[in-house]
Amino acid sequence: MIATLGGAAVAGPMRAQAATPARLAFIAPANAHTEAPMIATIHAGLADNGLKDGRDYVLDVYFAEGEYSRFPALTQAALATNPAVLLVATIASVRAALQATRTVPIVFVAINDPVGAGLIDSLARPGGNATGVATMADDAVPKLVELVRTVLPQARTLAVLINPLNATNRPIFERVRTVGAGIGLEVRAIELSAPDGFDAAFGPRGEIAPDGVQPDALLLVADALFWQLVGRIAALGIERHIAVIGPSRNVAEAGALMSYGATFTTLVRRSMYYVKRILAGARPADLPVEQPTAFDLVINLRTAKALGLTLPQTLLASADDLIQ
Repeated sequence: MIATLGGAAVAGPMRAQAATPARLAFIAPANAHTEAPMIATIHAGLADNGLKDGRDYVLDVYFAEGEYSRFPALTQAALATNPAVLLVATIASVRAALQATRTVPIVFVAINDPVGAGLIDSLARPGGNATGVATMADDAVPKLVELVRTVLPQARTLAVLINPLNATNRPIFERVRTVGAGIGLEVRAIELSAPDGFDAAFGPRGEIAPDGVQPDALLLVADALFWQLVGRIAALGIERHIAVIGPSRNVAEAGALMSYGATFTTLVRRSMYYVKRILAGARPADLPVEQPTAFDLVINLRTAKALGLTLPQTLLASADDLIQ
């Protein structure tokens, strides 16, 4: 699915009246409904940097519908329009873009460990045609595991949702397992790589309880696919009395118990600074990749009540936001 968003209905007349705006292409991991907040955040970030929709840019959006195998074809479709910048939001989409072009600038909007994934040479000097903002999701692992123990002192098992198509998910899982072992948690992986695999992963006979023992908590590893499904995952957690925790506040806002990590929308808005610089003539290779400077703890009190949990006052006092 392809859509030109932001003034699409009047794009022709606007171009006739003013200098041709730069064409931006966003390879969106999910569908139009799920990606609407993300697209709005991209527009807001561009506005933050003085770029006006229709005057300075037009944004074409290509939807993968949660199927990462579509990234190469969508990237080729985007490149056929000669975009000034490609915007991408997952490791898989960055790879597809890099395989398709080494000349068109690529800006990634909040992804895990781009150096470890082999996408750039270094944070200080990316070295190729891709740059953007990283999440530092792996650095939040010890705190996330600590939160499981804090809210569930008697917990024995922790399930971790990972996408095997995301190169950073397996290493993060291994780190969770190492940290969990140190505090007496058995950690197991649940693999989910496409929306239609949800029931197989979480159904009555799915991997969430292969031995009939339900996990005490479920940790979401950062991946764009899971943001598409986070509402269903949070609801399932409440239904099965499993504490769901994730690395971005959108997880808690969707109904999970809590989240700890950088605010995703903040990272996306900040990444639009790179678009401004590139349109002004800067090379991606010379633009250092930024990382978040602050992590937020968000607790959903409604979900805590639904799960029958009494949270420690010290934890509540340390939260950056409480969802009533």
